[in-house]
Amino acid sequence: MTPAQLTFLESDTADYFRQTGITYWQKLIREGVPREEAGKIAAAIAKFDLFARTPSSEQKRLISQFSPLVCRAQLWRSHLLL
Repeated sequence: MTPAQLTFLESDTADYFRQTGITYWQKLIREGVPREEAGKIAAAIAKFDLFARTPSSEQKRLISQFSPLVCRAQLWRSHLLL
């Protein structure tokens, strides 16, 4: 793969991550999660979905705290807090 192709792929992945995070954030806001916490939770779930990255302990705490709203936003993942 050429450097130009790698740059395009990285840019495309970053754009997709950003769009996914925004979509998740909007869903969480609609369900009543405060904006700041919604941003942290949305980023954690997007990273989990796109890169199989486990949330940090702070992110897990927020996800647990707002779990009913995360479920209502249809963003709950069965292995999210493991």
